[in-house]
Amino acid sequence: MKRVFASFIIATLAFTSTVFAQESITKVQSLYIYNFVKNIQWQNVGDKYVIGVYANDATVKEIQEVLGIRQFNGKSFEIKKISSPVQASDCHIVYVSASNGANVKKMQESANLKNTLVVSEKGQLNNGAAIAFVLENSKLKFKINESACTASGLQVSKSLLSLGV
Repeated sequence: MKRVFASFIIATLAFTSTVFAQESITKVQSLYIYNFVKNIQWQNVGDKYVIGVYANDATVKEIQEVLGIRQFNGKSFEIKKISSPVQASDCHIVYVSASNGANVKKMQESANLKNTLVVSEKGQLNNGAAIAFVLENSKLKFKINESACTASGLQVSKSLLSLGV
């Protein structure tokens, strides 16, 4: 009985630490996205930046908590959950979680003419993402596909380009 209880506790702790690790990674990714906004120029920004999140509800909530309270150049952030690649055309930035990575190419195709930055997890640069988060030596970093940014009509600052790996 003690073994079963101990196994249950260990499994619960492992699951909980994985959930908390993902939450903190999502928060850090949200701050990166905020800095991407500061270093990329769009041609079609009205009074707010629209960020589509193609991920589960928990990820949408995490990004909302970080970016929903921020502004850049007097413009607020609207965070909305998207559930299909077609909805990307209504967004300035689309964040695609690793679980939806197979749809990055479709997402990029529908967003190409709309000045939409596609940001993904797990290195989807070859499938058309403009920026992909990667973990290197347990540190979150990002890679930039400069040609995808240019094809989307986005101007990326030299300082942001120099920070990518």
